[in-house]
Amino acid sequence: MNVKRRLLPLVLALIAICSAGSPAVAERPDKDGPVAGRVAGGPIPGAPRHDLREGVAAGQWSVQGVYLPFNFSFSFTRSLNSRVFWPSTSGRACVNLRGTGSAEPTWWGREIKVEMWNAYGTDTKVGATVRYSVDGSYYGYCWTGLYPYHEHYFRVVKDWSTTRAVWGDGWVSP
Repeated sequence: MNVKRRLLPLVLALIAICSAGSPAVAERPDKDGPVAGRVAGGPIPGAPRHDLREGVAAGQWSVQGVYLPFNFSFSFTRSLNSRVFWPSTSGRACVNLRGTGSAEPTWWGREIKVEMWNAYGTDTKVGATVRYSVDGSYYGYCWTGLYPYHEHYFRVVKDWSTTRAVWGDGWVSP
């Protein structure tokens, strides 16, 4: 019995030391970027629809920037630039999307990342790179502080398979 009383504080001290060594877990969201939150609804009825194609640079569209909102569908293997658009006059753009399928058997529950870019002049990344879950639900994130009179685009990136496509749909709103 006396041995148990001596070991208990030692075991508790070891647990405290081991758990104190795990702040990296708490820092992970900062290192990897914010996570998009689940959103209700779906594409905006009546909004223009744009099919996003891999390999088309943001400035290669025949008609430049479009106004928000717009709906989109996507299919890509590595990365994909969106349609060029103008953010709202308040400098805000919200990207909402869902991954609905993939040619990769282990796609369910993985993440894709979305970056916001200012396309005016030389392309400049704006704000955080945001992680979106690919589980068939809609997720969204709003970037603020964008230049209202500059063309912007978002870029979707997938780093877990460079040969298998993932597809889905979404919308961009002010």
